[in-house]
Amino acid sequence: MESPKTGGQPAPMQGEHINFFPNLPAYSDPTTGVLSKLPSSWIPYAQLMRVDRPGGLYAFYFPYLIGITYAACIAPTTLEPLTLLAMAAVLLPVNILLRGAACTWNDTLDQDFDRRVERCRHRPVARGAVSTRQALIFTFAQLAAGYPLLSFFPAPCVWHMVIMVLLFFIYAFMKRVTYYPQVVLGFPFAWAILFSVAAMELPVQGEYAAPTMAIYAANVVWTIIYDTIYAHQDIADDEKAGVKGMALRFKNSTKLLASILATLQVALLALCGIWAGFGVIYFVGTVCGVAAAMGYYIYDVDLTKPESCGAWFGAQFWIVGAGFMAGLTGQYMLNFVP
Repeated sequence: MESPKTGGQPAPMQGEHINFFPNLPAYSDPTTGVLSKLPSSWIPYAQLMRVDRPGGLYAFYFPYLIGITYAACIAPTTLEPLTLLAMAAVLLPVNILLRGAACTWNDTLDQDFDRRVERCRHRPVARGAVSTRQALIFTFAQLAAGYPLLSFFPAPCVWHMVIMVLLFFIYAFMKRVTYYPQVVLGFPFAWAILFSVAAMELPVQGEYAAPTMAIYAANVVWTIIYDTIYAHQDIADDEKAGVKGMALRFKNSTKLLASILATLQVALLALCGIWAGFGVIYFVGTVCGVAAAMGYYIYDVDLTKPESCGAWFGAQFWIVGAGFMAGLTGQYMLNFVP
């Protein structure tokens, strides 16, 4: 019989999982929002994909938008806007499935940690709504569903995607062995830049190797900053659960660290522009835009308030992402100026 308390799955046997938060309310299915419209048995799988939490999707998708626009700026022939829009359209479902697979894999490995973290205790695997076996099957089913979409891109893109998937899978183990898992996480997110360059059938090596690696590194640093800040919302529970991370390693100096890293990020974007031969519009829009956005983000976020860290996680993609896109889009549009 289906149980409404576990999203259509049998409730775990008493004693199967220790309840580390007996004073907090038990799980119940959402009564509002997109998840409330789904059949009860679908809810745990939608939660594994984070369907109701778009912030994480921005982390996956924005680097592709940045990469596509950057690749269009360095392409030897002008690419039509419809070509870029079509590529962005195909990459959206790819990223929904990639993000879903990465989150499902992470939840499967972290189920014991999640039960000890207040914010994560009701995740489907942690609460017993989805078994470990079901979660593993669902992980690979999402990857299989996304694979046919790669046929829209040149063959090298498949290998770039394989590398990204492997890096996301490796990242899930890192919080057990190092206080710097955010550094590892930065590499697969930023790999979208290399994927996008390959999607335009441009070589990563050669004339544009230096600027490509500079904008790639800038995206790695961006990930380190926002994920470290995001992790502050769980810092007390993570410390008790034994979860390692940069938020714990630098808990008394995170804003200083973020400021130093943001300076590095902006410097890398400036080097990208110099090495690629971009014009003033790139430096005003992207370099100055990202500098201003990151400065405001780091200044305004309140690391002592989980709700501030959580809210800023999604919001900063739009303001920092807008900075990235402003100068690159302007640089691309110069191709159409007589």
